[in-house]
Amino acid sequence: MKYLSAVLILIIIICSDTRSCNSCGGGTSDLAVLSLDGLALFNIGVNRDEITGVWDKNGSWIKTKFSQSQYKISFNTAYRLNRHIQFAVSLPFQFNNSNIPGLKQNGSGLGDITVGGRFEIFHEFQPKKKGKKLLLDNTLPYLALTFGLNLPTGKSDETAENDVDITGKGFYSTTLGVSVTKSIVKSKFQVVGEFSWQHSFEKKYSSYFGKPITYEYRKQPGEKFNYALTANYIINSRHAVSLSAAGFFQGKYTLNGSTINNTAERNTNFILAYTFYPSIPFRITSSLKLGMPQDNFGVNAQGSTSFNINFTYYIPQ
Repeated sequence: MKYLSAVLILIIIICSDTRSCNSCGGGTSDLAVLSLDGLALFNIGVNRDEITGVWDKNGSWIKTKFSQSQYKISFNTAYRLNRHIQFAVSLPFQFNNSNIPGLKQNGSGLGDITVGGRFEIFHEFQPKKKGKKLLLDNTLPYLALTFGLNLPTGKSDETAENDVDITGKGFYSTTLGVSVTKSIVKSKFQVVGEFSWQHSFEKKYSSYFGKPITYEYRKQPGEKFNYALTANYIINSRHAVSLSAAGFFQGKYTLNGSTINNTAERNTNFILAYTFYPSIPFRITSSLKLGMPQDNFGVNAQGSTSFNINFTYYIPQ
């Protein structure tokens, strides 16, 4: 059951990162989560993201007239250093497709590599002494501080020749957050909260879409707050499902040190996930992410529908 809960958190976190457009790279959310009795895990995730439209600066939904999709294959691994600290690394490859007239239709390449980890303050149902007796603590939730670093290894709008070639943001980003899990019914029903603050560093451009520039061009995204609220239900020893609401709020961009009006962003998605494990160390998780193609569910952001499947193998302690 501990393995299953960890996998559900893994798929929720991967899908809650709202990378919905070809011109977007990665975020720095947690990548993979190990249970206390897990030493390491190896994960391969395949994701297909289909852009369905955009929200304008007023939050009005505009359905897209053209087909734009993104396929991503991610290789993730996590390792537990000790009882409280674990680390993870993600290596993504991205494939973009578009049928917008007059533009290149296909592009691919390495995405932004992300490293991260968590410091676990509490674990659920851990032994505690009460007098001479050893009892399980039923009060404390799982609580961890999370951290991440996004490396701009993908091709950004600085060097890409077309929008469809973009596979990364081009910015260094750091993330600091908190992860909370509370079992309402032990080994049956859990609620999970993931909250993080993301800071992206300013980028100075020497070219734009492959063409050299001689003027000053410095750009920086605003501060970003990511969230995911999830309910996990463990059906039995082989099956589990989860439902999440996830999204982000991001402040205005700055250009050459000046704030750009009407550039703040936000987005909300809902994610349904199902996990099946044919054996104790092996898990298969599929998920469907649905944006809400309606007004006021986003601002200055793209909406999409995506399908994700993950194959995870655990190595126990």
